[in-house]
Amino acid sequence: MRTIFAAALIGAVAVAASAAQQQPAVSANDDAAIRKVITDLDATRNAGGTISAAFAADADQLTSSGEWRVGPSGIEKGYEVSHTTVYKGGKYVTKLEKIRMIAPNVAIADGPFEVQNIPGGTRHAHVSYVLVQTGGQWRISAVRSMVSTPPGPTPAK
Repeated sequence: MRTIFAAALIGAVAVAASAAQQQPAVSANDDAAIRKVITDLDATRNAGGTISAAFAADADQLTSSGEWRVGPSGIEKGYEVSHTTVYKGGKYVTKLEKIRMIAPNVAIADGPFEVQNIPGGTRHAHVSYVLVQTGGQWRISAVRSMVSTPPGPTPAK
């Protein structure tokens, strides 16, 4: 029985080590290109421009207010509505803290973001982007924005 357990344990460790080794490292070029996609997205939003070009054809977004936006056109439309209402005049600032390759040509980028200069102050949140590289270009495939809440039950609205 010990032999079977030891063999299973060694096999599990080998599989985990192999999986960790297969995860590609983020190259300096990919890191810079991914950061540029997000920096350009913020700059385009801040200028009131069209943001859909930053997104992959199958992209989706879950906003920090719980709204699902599907496809580049749905993301664009949602942005236009929020940018002309609740975030009118806002300045988007994203500070990526971590970029990690999760597969070849697929990365996840995380960090805090703010929408500054909006009525009532600043919206503070965290964002995770999943980016895919096709044809040498990085595009956003998924966006998940979160606003921190204290542990325990979610406060009533």
